[in-house]
Amino acid sequence: MAAFSPSLEQLRAIEYQGHMAVIARPGSGKTSVISQKVRKELENLRPYQGIIAISFTNKASDELEHRCKTGSFDVKQSFFGTIDKFCLREIILPFQCHVTGVPVELATGKIRDLPETIQQLLPTISIANASLKDIDAFLPFLLAALAHGCIPMEAVGMLACYVFEMSAACRTYHKARYRAVYVDEYQDSGYFQHGLFLKLRDIGLTAVAVGDIDQSIYSFAHKDARYLQAICASGSGFATFAITTNFRSHPSINDFAQRLLNPNHAVTRTGDDRVFIKTVTGTQIHVAHWLRTAIPHLMAHYQVSAAKRVAILCRNQNTVSLAAANIGLSHVAVEDSPFALASLSEANLFSDLLRLRYDPQATAESLLDRLGPVRLTAPEKRRIRKSILLCRSCDEANLATVLISAATAVMGMPPTKKSTDELLAICANVHQLGQFREPSDDAVQIMTLHRAKGLEFDLVFHADLYDHVMPAREYDGVPYGQVVFKDEQQCLNLHYVGVTRAIKAVVLLTSTKRLNGSGQEKSGAPSQFIGRNGMNAVPIPW
Repeated sequence: MAAFSPSLEQLRAIEYQGHMAVIARPGSGKTSVISQKVRKELENLRPYQGIIAISFTNKASDELEHRCKTGSFDVKQSFFGTIDKFCLREIILPFQCHVTGVPVELATGKIRDLPETIQQLLPTISIANASLKDIDAFLPFLLAALAHGCIPMEAVGMLACYVFEMSAACRTYHKARYRAVYVDEYQDSGYFQHGLFLKLRDIGLTAVAVGDIDQSIYSFAHKDARYLQAICASGSGFATFAITTNFRSHPSINDFAQRLLNPNHAVTRTGDDRVFIKTVTGTQIHVAHWLRTAIPHLMAHYQVSAAKRVAILCRNQNTVSLAAANIGLSHVAVEDSPFALASLSEANLFSDLLRLRYDPQATAESLLDRLGPVRLTAPEKRRIRKSILLCRSCDEANLATVLISAATAVMGMPPTKKSTDELLAICANVHQLGQFREPSDDAVQIMTLHRAKGLEFDLVFHADLYDHVMPAREYDGVPYGQVVFKDEQQCLNLHYVGVTRAIKAVVLLTSTKRLNGSGQEKSGAPSQFIGRNGMNAVPIPW
């Protein structure tokens, strides 16, 4: 493993052996801490045992697994992946038939893809607002969906909790195979993920939650920091460890970010402040024009060697599009998946095959482990891996054909005509196909603040710092003349996340006017976050 000399805070977290919550600030080295804890735990396990390591994204999971395996370290029978992957591969697919009696081959999908007759079985309460006591009301719908051959992704957590609770074989399997469960980004856990984490603890696994309440930004998707807060509460049975030092960002950036959250945070002035603000005359279009010259200038000043180390972070996709259309520099705009018609399982598979083609760090083994059949013989695995690897080596003219062949090998059946037609259209569209490529060294990255979570850049340009945008305002039921901010804490957390993506410098961007999603020109009054708690960024006069 690369040399890692833990700080005292990090060492305490690594050495502790019981149930625990690790509160890790941005840039505090949490992945190094988790990987060290995992390796330390695995040293004492038998070859058939392992740990569960759940990350928020496939990319984060692959990074953690890579660090744990560095130096050919044996991770034994450990699981690395997202919560959905864990629920599907370790609980639902192998054990649901013990509980439901449904023996059919299953694929993932969305509720909207199910026949209307099955959708009508849904109770009046939404899955997003459901709890364990509501599962019985959802059983008719879940059983009908499974009999149809579909696992609704919206209900994966609910179904996994139900199977885990009802199947003694499932609990016995996890107790015998695994010794600990690690969940990263716990502030973005949902209700059923939290419930499953506690169930694994209750059968004897050491439970480790890692997260940061101040980086909770997904409340719109019913992901809530209150579950991490509950684990940190007195009497929860979890010991709490804080890792507070930001080793990534320049000290002035860290001070600025911490003062946003805490008016009492002490700021050390060194004369080398790296948080700037620029107010451009005009709209986001004119901001993009200013960036055309500002980015090369600041790259040279801070010795940023590659444009891909520069990010423009926006509150919404509208500003991403405006920046991309007007910046006049080589760039990549990170957009939503171009797959809109394909079933969820086939869209995910096609997306992963395309990323494998363009990302040299991606591996066929990881893809097969994530999306392939649960159990394969060695010859079957070699055959499917060979088919997957052709996606990397084939020429562009044959790409769609090879992708369809690889998907067929992975799924054991051809993809649907709807999914195939959409794939053919994407492979013929240079722009859409480019979304799966790794950004070139000379391309500035433009994305939403939510997309930037977990990433880091040398230079960050934080856009959309307008009143009515960050934070938005609430109007329904608000007396005339009274200002009530909508999701103010979530917006503040998002601002905090944006600032802390920066390593060398960050520029806060405003303009005198702004264009809304409908193209209407509005006032560009500055965000209430600007100057918060007395932290004023350095104005850029040029």
